[in-house]
Amino acid sequence: MRSKSTQQAAKADGIVLDTGASHVCIACVPTHGAPHSWAMPNAIARTRPGVRRQVLVADQIETACMDYGGLQLRLPIDRGFVVDWAAQKNVWDRAIAVALGMKDAPAYDSFGAFENRIVIVTEPYFALPEQQRAFDALMFEWYQADAIWRTIPAQLAPFAELGEKQRPEAVLVVDCGHSYTHAAPIVHDRVQWSAVRRLDVGGKVLTSLLKMMFSFRQWNMMEETYLTDKMKDTSCFVAARAYDSEPRPVQDTAPHDWSFAQLVELFHEDPENGVLQQYVLPDYARPEDVADHKTKYGYVVSGPGALHATVPSTDVEEVMLDNFICADTQQRQPIGAEHQVLRLGQERCQVMETLFAPQRIGLTQGSLAELIADAIQNTPEEVQPALWANILLMGGTANAKGLRRRLAHELRMLAPDDVPVSVHIARDPVSAPVHGAASLLQAAPNSAAGRFLASHLMTRDAWYSAGGSSVVPGERAGTKLSDARFDGWNAGMV
Repeated sequence: MRSKSTQQAAKADGIVLDTGASHVCIACVPTHGAPHSWAMPNAIARTRPGVRRQVLVADQIETACMDYGGLQLRLPIDRGFVVDWAAQKNVWDRAIAVALGMKDAPAYDSFGAFENRIVIVTEPYFALPEQQRAFDALMFEWYQADAIWRTIPAQLAPFAELGEKQRPEAVLVVDCGHSYTHAAPIVHDRVQWSAVRRLDVGGKVLTSLLKMMFSFRQWNMMEETYLTDKMKDTSCFVAARAYDSEPRPVQDTAPHDWSFAQLVELFHEDPENGVLQQYVLPDYARPEDVADHKTKYGYVVSGPGALHATVPSTDVEEVMLDNFICADTQQRQPIGAEHQVLRLGQERCQVMETLFAPQRIGLTQGSLAELIADAIQNTPEEVQPALWANILLMGGTANAKGLRRRLAHELRMLAPDDVPVSVHIARDPVSAPVHGAASLLQAAPNSAAGRFLASHLMTRDAWYSAGGSSVVPGERAGTKLSDARFDGWNAGMV
């Protein structure tokens, strides 16, 4: 058997490894002091052929890439499951090297990297049994973790948002992920698996829709997945409603209160209205094109959110939305002939509308609001009021402007009249599970959070005693112990 690495950490240090389809988030958590966390793409990228061709892993995609045009991505996770374990381990190794300060080492060996450490690692929702077994084997046999808890992101996020005394008994976590969107009721810190619901629309679908809109209406962007995803995050928003019960002139309504029907009518009447953005794409002909992080993925040169525009500072959500959605057309800047420019008009609101009308792309599913209502209605009646009052949004798409307000509006119509509805966005939607796990690792052993974590941890010795991974395919061995310990979807089924 291979000897353990000499790169050992202090006994008290913990590791959090949150593996999503879009990003990997990792954190080093000391017993005292602030945790240090990093988020990076969960991908291996290759640039276009030429003198500057590069192969980049994880954080290198955002820090070292010299040409984002036509970037080819090798994604370890597809449709919510790990499909390329070799690529996933390469990304994990890079993330671990960054977290442990070894990213510049010429030949970093990740074997034994988690020795003497407690590790909280996330898995996909309803992960297949063989995938769960692979997670456990890698954590224990390769990385040599002392103890692990394998769970889903939604179970960790509430610990990041509220302290132990303020955390409600029930929280409905909406994970707006890259592959799917899940609604997961959490009652007394336990996932109500029979009520978890999934919508087959995530960030990947929305980005693909935006690519197709550009390709049919303007330029062929089908090979520009990475840049289009950045454009979606920069420019797209959610309309306040699908339509109004009675027609209202746009001029009599503030932009944050425009319905999707009003926005469509606005573009029919005036294609050059204040919602239109003109987005400059860099050609990456010079190394300086990637020097400025504000412009290396392209930038808005004219319209709302223009690079050099002056926008009043405010903390009022409605005013921020007004400034994001619409700008004064009289302040529009001329566009130079040397620029490659995409016009973002109706696309800015059409893409996100898919979350509330999946039938627009042929899915026979209800809207995001209906998904949440169905999840709540399948929990015990006594906790349903608390779930309506504590809805937490996390995941990359949760950052979409206007999503919280639109969701609160639609859920109000679906909830009982005498029950308050409250929708919150996690302080850091992408890294919320990491921050939640970090708070658990730093909790006092005799606290409720500390006891909760201890009850879910499985040690390497216990896993090996139960059989480890040395079994015939189809048997569970060490992972059978984790099924019961981790309280996952298949606990008690085998």
